[in-house]
Amino acid sequence: MARVYILDGYLDEPSCLGVPPYIAPHVRYTYGALRDAGLRSEDIAYGIIDDLRRHPEKAEEMQGAEMVIIIAGTTVPGKYLGGKPISLQEIRRLAAQLRRPRVILSGPIIHCNLDVGPVDHIAGEIPGLTAYQLLTGEDLTQKLSPAEIVDRWAQLGAEVTLRHPRFPYLVCEVETFRGCPRRSHCSFCSERFKKVVYQRSVAGIIAEVRALADLGNAYFRLGAQTDLLLYQARRDGERLVPNPEALEALYAGIREAAPQLKVLHMDNINPATIADYPAEAERALRAIARYNTPGDTAAFGLESADPAVLAANNIGTDTEKTFRAIEIMNAAGGEREDGIPKLLPGLNFLHGLQGESRQTMELNLEFLRRVRDAGLLLRRINIRQVNPLGQYRRTRPATAYQFQQYKDAVNREINKPMLQKVFPLGTTLKEVIVEESEGLVAYGRQLGTYPILVGIPGKFALGSQLHVKIVDHGYRSITGLPWPLDINRASLEQLEALPGIGKNRARKIFLAGELKDMADLQALLPDADLSGLEQLGPGLFPPRE
Repeated sequence: MARVYILDGYLDEPSCLGVPPYIAPHVRYTYGALRDAGLRSEDIAYGIIDDLRRHPEKAEEMQGAEMVIIIAGTTVPGKYLGGKPISLQEIRRLAAQLRRPRVILSGPIIHCNLDVGPVDHIAGEIPGLTAYQLLTGEDLTQKLSPAEIVDRWAQLGAEVTLRHPRFPYLVCEVETFRGCPRRSHCSFCSERFKKVVYQRSVAGIIAEVRALADLGNAYFRLGAQTDLLLYQARRDGERLVPNPEALEALYAGIREAAPQLKVLHMDNINPATIADYPAEAERALRAIARYNTPGDTAAFGLESADPAVLAANNIGTDTEKTFRAIEIMNAAGGEREDGIPKLLPGLNFLHGLQGESRQTMELNLEFLRRVRDAGLLLRRINIRQVNPLGQYRRTRPATAYQFQQYKDAVNREINKPMLQKVFPLGTTLKEVIVEESEGLVAYGRQLGTYPILVGIPGKFALGSQLHVKIVDHGYRSITGLPWPLDINRASLEQLEALPGIGKNRARKIFLAGELKDMADLQALLPDADLSGLEQLGPGLFPPRE
């Protein structure tokens, strides 16, 4: 029987993801803390909340432990394909059910001032520290800085990834620093609640990645920070200046520590940092694009193109700085590998903020049209409603219908044209993992940061890995076909999805005999324009003997 049970309830905050296929560093630090406290691997149990929902009898395993640590906290609203974060009601119910073990609640939820029910301990900001102190009676903070503690536990905790149901197809979220380095913070953001802030060392992060890679992990995301360009930044009075040399050393070191990695992506960058320090930022971005893997996305938190909203919420950028940052990132990261840009910006818009009016939506649209008309690329546009924290209150200046009309306009005018440019017809996406299957269509994503959702006609087992060829574009997703696709063995649904084919021609192909090449297909469909099929390249017809 395990002495300590870690329940991964998943987390999602502005600077960190932990919903599958991601595993948050909080989980690994906690596991490392337990190992550092003297526990053996067999003394520690680990489970995810979705597994507990499917198998409620696992709660009996928790009953026999001395300690149960629940890691939770979604401080931003989101929709999830890979799992569902633990709810407040589930936390309360589980805490009430667990009578013997001490229950520790850890993760970003500690900042939310919620009634979490009968838990025994609300953890501190360093994940695992409370459990370590309870087990050893030692206050490690008297000997080590928070960054040193995290570096130590990150390596020791790497082995918990082996217990995750998604392993080895698991994105390891890697923290570069904790907290927002700005002197004043955006009024709605949960980062402002963090009191323990630190910058991790290059050597510590590289050692963590090496420990993870040695166990077979190959997917990494430098995601747990508010602005990657401020990693090891130099202070210039009240301002922070990007440190390209530190980022170069970090990325080069990661590549050396994990030479077989398949994904190296990142998350947040403040566009104002790029605009305020364009020379340093461009050098840093070019270094990132040199070492990363294709499809990387830097989330830009513009939040609103309305000056009144920016001012009312102390948001650290504006439209001019953000536009300039988009230009610089397109120049530094727009080079394509495997047909996909290495590094592009993504834009975050947040609604319900103080100062918002009906005009806000039109100002956002005008800004997006400006980006589109300049020929610049955005990997994705994220439109969300603010999640009120603390005393912050949401505004509602528009009706649900008006808000939907606005989102439809963004989809129609911006999202689809952007997807067509970022992921051109005929591009091959490798290792798309099937996560849902509904009827005759499966849905999958690559591992990485903000991966595009791919609809795949056909029936495929969950967890299947496919190479797919892009054949169509929607507003927020694309359609892909498993590739190569033998046209003589394809299903009717797959044939219909081919460019220029459609339902009636698909039936003709389905009922035809063996088609050897494009000439045979043109003879079968004399009135069809097959130029779209030719863009897909070889793979439709079986190779000739």
